[in-house]
Amino acid sequence: MSEQDEARKRIHQLLLSGDNTLKNRDDDGRRDRARTRFEEARAVAEGAGLDDALTIIDRRLALLGTPDEA
Repeated sequence: MSEQDEARKRIHQLLLSGDNTLKNRDDDGRRDRARTRFEEARAVAEGAGLDDALTIIDRRLALLGTPDEA
């Protein structure tokens, strides 16, 4: 498996984890945990040069708003 394939797999796992955290957890820290996963996915995408993945990651981050809005 290529390095980009590995990065895509990791990004997918992080996005899924963040989405599931938002959907299935009912506590004050869920948005922060999801944001952390989405930000990690963004870093993986940037590091692997996967610019096409940044759009969907940035959308998820935008939907969460700023950390102060939580």
